Amino acid sequence: MNGYDGILNNDILIKSLKTAVRSSRISHAYIFDGEKGIGKTTLARAFAKTLNCEEGGEVSCGRCSSCRTFDDNNNPDIIYISEEKNIKVDTVRDSINAAVMTKPFSYKYKIFIIKDADTMNLQAQNAFLKTLEEPPSFVVFLLLCQNFNKFLPTILSRCILFKLRPLPQPMLRQYLTDRWFSQGRAEMLSHYAQGIVGRALELDTDENFAALSQLAFDLGADIKKWDIKQLFDKSAAILKDHKDDIDTILKLMYYIFRDALIYKTTNDTQHLIHTTELDRLDAICAQFDSRQLMKACDALEFARNRIVSNGDLQYIVEELFYKIKEK
Repeated sequence: MNGYDGILNNDILIKSLKTAVRSSRISHAYIFDGEKGIGKTTLARAFAKTLNCEEGGEVSCGRCSSCRTFDDNNNPDIIYISEEKNIKVDTVRDSINAAVMTKPFSYKYKIFIIKDADTMNLQAQNAFLKTLEEPPSFVVFLLLCQNFNKFLPTILSRCILFKLRPLPQPMLRQYLTDRWFSQGRAEMLSHYAQGIVGRALELDTDENFAALSQLAFDLGADIKKWDIKQLFDKSAAILKDHKDDIDTILKLMYYIFRDALIYKTTNDTQHLIHTTELDRLDAICAQFDSRQLMKACDALEFARNRIVSNGDLQYIVEELFYKIKEK
């Protein structure tokens, strides 16, 4: 298996990288853009491994000294740059600019894999630009980011930009079931991960996500039973305890009510996301008719859009719960 085998739905991008290696037309800098968990680091590592492979093929051999040291995370010519928050100008000067003039220790290229490169502030980008303008022939920069528009135009003009694409939901679901996830679990995770493999794997073990899912189901089952005072109290409590998770809670509630609507109108589980939660869906279906479930879905989507527009969060949540509760 070569390093590209685990990267799905980006065949054109991978073909371009292979062609560059085969034709010996390697750029000094590449930008790999995409959401967290989409596979930027996996792609960068696969490309870096190939560039320094001693067999010189369009994919790494996995057998040579460079490949073996790479797999052991001990390749001296692969340099990782990563910060917990923003990449500061001192990091650029000390870890990049000061190191580029030193020739590779053992292999063909000296490769810098810069994670979250779009977190460089203006000062850091200007410092990096000085090196990027005239880098040594043996240096390759791989800049990983979530928003390439944060780079200065002068940096973008000196890089080759690749945007990674998320997987279609059926492809991600199949990827998960191939890795021993149950059909129901794969269905649920593939919807919430929105095509991002790393996000799906992270959500599977995320205790906070599991707790929020439980909360969303509880809200769906209880909201009809609240009086007005309880509605305001519950809204305040959720904002106090889960303010940073409101969008996730509302997204969970949207998919729950969407499932309830499908289940109530068709009595069919084929197109449900929460196929392992039929008892809890039944509890919601028993309290809402089809029209009310549809109105709840519309209200949840409308509320999420208003939150993105920076509306009054407390008012939005209170109004949303009232709309779902009313007959």
